[in-house]
Order: sequence, then structure tokens, then C-alpha cells
Amino acid sequence: MKYLVFVMVLLLPVVASAQDDYTDGSYWTVTSVDTKPGHFDDYMEDLNNVWRKSMEMLIKDGKVLSYKLFSNVNPRTDEPNLWLLVEWKSGAAWLDTPRSYYEAQNKKLFGSDEEGTQANIKRGDLRTIMSNTLMMEMKFK
Repeated sequence: MKYLVFVMVLLLPVVASAQDDYTDGSYWTVTSVDTKPGHFDDYMEDLNNVWRKSMEMLIKDGKVLSYKLFSNVNPRTDEPNLWLLVEWKSGAAWLDTPRSYYEAQNKKLFGSDEEGTQANIKRGDLRTIMSNTLMMEMKFK
């Protein structure tokens, strides 16, 4: 028992110094998308016309810092062929944004919340969302 306590006391500075080697970074949502056969270009057009404008609105409103789109060059079976990455100002900017904000965004983009909902349903014919993950970037000092 004394030996275990002695080892733990010796390791405390190592654990503390390891935590000083990195800082917390931005929060990112990472969405993996599999486009349906023959609809990659259709979905890219939809992203350019809707998602991109939505991201620019979120940036203007101070909720999002940046966004990126990555293509999987050689997707294997059951892998997505696109990843949509959004860098949020904070975890709260993603988690605490009320539904009413997105409803107002739909009105700006589509004319009404209902038209936005219908566009989202049609978008389902172009792609399958495989996952959506919230991550926190880690940065070494």
C-alpha cells in the first residue's frame, strides 16, 4: 500500500505536466454522408445552394466560425463519400440554438418553414446521413 501511494505521488507531476501540453480548441460537428447512386452532383448542387447559404448565415450571426466539405476519394463499402464539418463558436452555440432560429433560417432560404421541410424530405432522395458527431478539437501548445 505504501508503495502504491509513493508511485501515485511521483506520477502527479507527470499527469499535471501532460495536461499543460494541450488546450481545448473549437467544437466541430462532423456529418458523414453517403450520396445515393447517380446523385453525387445533384447533392453537391443542393449543398452549394442551401447548406452553404445556411453556413454563411450562421457565420454572420456569430454561431459558426468556419465550415469545410471533404470528399472520400476512394470510399470502401459502407463508408461515406462526403464529410461536412462545421466549426462552432462554442459547444453551446450548437447545443443551445433554439428551433425558432432554424425556422427563421428556413423562411429566409425557402420562403417558409414548410417549404424548408419539403426540401429536406426531397434531399433524402439524394443522400443518407450516416452519422453526426460533436467533437472538440485539441491543440498542442
